[in-house]
Amino acid sequence: MDACLASGSVASAHQVESEYVWARNKKPYYSVYPSIIPMLTRLNLDIDSGLVKIPMDVLCIRLPKSHNPLIFTFEDQRYEMRAIMMSRTFVKDSLGMTLWMDYGETMTLPNPEGKPYEFPVMTYRNFRCRTGQTIEQDLIELPTEPNSDTGVQIPLETQKDVVRLCCSLCLMQHDPEIISPDVLNADQEKYEKTKDQKFIEKSHRRGKVGWIVGAKLEVIPHVRRPHPAIVWTGKGRTVPKVVFRKGSIVHRKAVEKLPSGFEKLEEPTQ
Repeated sequence: MDACLASGSVASAHQVESEYVWARNKKPYYSVYPSIIPMLTRLNLDIDSGLVKIPMDVLCIRLPKSHNPLIFTFEDQRYEMRAIMMSRTFVKDSLGMTLWMDYGETMTLPNPEGKPYEFPVMTYRNFRCRTGQTIEQDLIELPTEPNSDTGVQIPLETQKDVVRLCCSLCLMQHDPEIISPDVLNADQEKYEKTKDQKFIEKSHRRGKVGWIVGAKLEVIPHVRRPHPAIVWTGKGRTVPKVVFRKGSIVHRKAVEKLPSGFEKLEEPTQ
């Protein structure tokens, strides 16, 4: 935090505020498996962007260590998106979200009291969730952010994929077929057998507040994969929701590493 403040920028101050709220709320996160990411970034979001609701004030999206499709190249160097911090905010006259994208870039800042700060550099992207315009239209008009031409530059299409991913996750509404609680390691088998809420509550008390996204989709069907679609739910069918149409029942397992994180989260002691 000291390093962030030492940079002296308004964006850094907003980053500090978001990280503070995130830490105060026990660092909630989604760990997203690799196979679901291309499905969500290709989903046509031709719906009113004002219907996108972030599930909490600040949420960390943890991306996979291997087979990560959110990659780009800048000046002949390959970068992988490690994590995204998604925070609720106002963008001009609309409620929206700020997406802080972590791809491993750092900078060194002087510290008069000792060892220099090693400061993570993140690219941020503001997105307005405004009534009267679709997400697809907003993506076409996505403005250039200040200072986006300094340091490592994320291609616009990659930034749009990040926005699509985050909007789609907001529209999934904790579908139990796709999103499952990330309980303590010692309780995972018991939770899978019983689905008892007490294991989730125990995990949250111990400071582990997270959900796993797409683990059940880590299969490769012989015929057809499950695929996402927008359906309309609620009273008068006015609430959009991302659901997954089931694929073939004949499949083989695809083993992937678990996602990494915005920061290393240690398992709470029992």
